[in-house]
Amino acid sequence: MIVARVTDPYVRRALLAAANPEEDVVTEPVLVAESLHSGFPRLLVRLEGADWPEAPADIPMLRLDGALLQRWEAERRMTEVPRPRVEFFATRLAALIEGSATAATWVDAALADLSRAAGARLPTPLRTFARRIMEFPGRYTTLHDVAEACGVSRGALKARFRRRGLASPYTYLRWFRIMAVAAVLSDRSVTVGAAAHRLGFTSSGNLCRMMAALADQTPTEVRTVGGWQRLLISFAWIHLTPEALDGWSDLDRLFQRQVA
Repeated sequence: MIVARVTDPYVRRALLAAANPEEDVVTEPVLVAESLHSGFPRLLVRLEGADWPEAPADIPMLRLDGALLQRWEAERRMTEVPRPRVEFFATRLAALIEGSATAATWVDAALADLSRAAGARLPTPLRTFARRIMEFPGRYTTLHDVAEACGVSRGALKARFRRRGLASPYTYLRWFRIMAVAAVLSDRSVTVGAAAHRLGFTSSGNLCRMMAALADQTPTEVRTVGGWQRLLISFAWIHLTPEALDGWSDLDRLFQRQVA
């Protein structure tokens, strides 16, 4: 997930085009603040002059300023047939993003662990769905949230899963939110209540009940490396079968972020 406070419309559109379509790009002020509280951004992008809430110091920040944008525009106009501004800026931003956000995140590690547990490469739709939920579990708390992001109704989304023999998308959503819980609780200084508040659960009791129902574990158990491994294996055994992976492969680009 990339979190940006960018007011220039050209830069905002260029950023959406430059980012990986498998990840969210958060630009709305309310969601920016929420993502810094309850999400796991891999990069912060700030345009000079834009308001910026307090952000974790360990997340890379890409700073843009007017002088840089003017230099890009001058370079664009120097070509015999100038490319569209958004397209040109997107190329420049893609290079800066690649150079700024180089470290793998816990979500990257979790996806690699899931692939090993499944014994196969995860289909792109599944990887995209998982990434968006795990990177921003406080935003995607209901099936309505996921359906809205995909531009379909809840009924249509559930029907697509049903036709492919998959469990309800809400089942997958709950599993990936629990994986985010496990990541937060791996820090033993974080209480169950604090984790529940950060990740959008209505209470610590609700979090514990979901974890028990899905993974048959307690928060204390899932804090450990062994607990994390059991969580992955339980999920893979039920929901990452060869048949399930084939069903996910058929979902095409449903969960990828659409760029206008």
